[in-house]
Amino acid sequence: MLELGILKIFDSTTHKAGVQLVGSLTTYLDDIAVATNIAPEAMITGNYLLVAIPGGNPRDACVVASWPAGSSGGGGGTKIQDADGDTYLWVEKTADEDKIHGVVKGVEAFLLHDDGILDLVKESSAKMDAGTTAQSIPNASWTKVNYVTAVWDVQSEINLTTDRIVVKKAGVYLVITQAAIYSMPDQSLLIAAIRANGADIGSARNIASGVQALMPLAVTICNLSASSYIEGYVYQNSGSEKTLGQYAGQNFVIAHKIS
Repeated sequence: MLELGILKIFDSTTHKAGVQLVGSLTTYLDDIAVATNIAPEAMITGNYLLVAIPGGNPRDACVVASWPAGSSGGGGGTKIQDADGDTYLWVEKTADEDKIHGVVKGVEAFLLHDDGILDLVKESSAKMDAGTTAQSIPNASWTKVNYVTAVWDVQSEINLTTDRIVVKKAGVYLVITQAAIYSMPDQSLLIAAIRANGADIGSARNIASGVQALMPLAVTICNLSASSYIEGYVYQNSGSEKTLGQYAGQNFVIAHKIS
């Protein structure tokens, strides 16, 4: 049999509840089990409960659903979770929210909005920037860019000591780098290159027409294994040593996991 009750007390350690059955001032079920698919957060004092009492025996009673008083929903069906309750899908975090939350080890990892937009809030993504620090680039020599700022770093993959982004998970990544040098002489060349594990995986080049600033932007999509590292390199053949443009946002490298 199924009975409607009101939650009076809940013990999150034992995952058991004290329930007053609706319509009865004397029938109180103490220390009854709560279905494991109902998260502790859903067991709020005063909530309506759906209580299953097999064979009418209160010793076997179990709470199978929980929802706020006055709402039309059954909150017990809003979550699918693991045994210890720290990893779950949550389809109704608030009443009639119509969003799906994915929580992994207690941290919200993704959110599917009601308009279909998916937020992967813990997806690997990092950007290093050379900032305003002057770095000399020798003529006709490949040079690794020195980065001084972690603009963002979702999974703590940036190592500013080695000027590398070291990815933690294997997958397909969008990788971008840009370099800027001012007052490049006519017909001189500036190349911005992306290297993964020391090998070129993408580059872009600009050639000066007259004396001008050059700012090539290299973009590639590549398959990286766990612990692969990304670096940004530049090459210029102006005939003399040059200095990277000293403006934040002009010399950077980005790695973002897309699958």
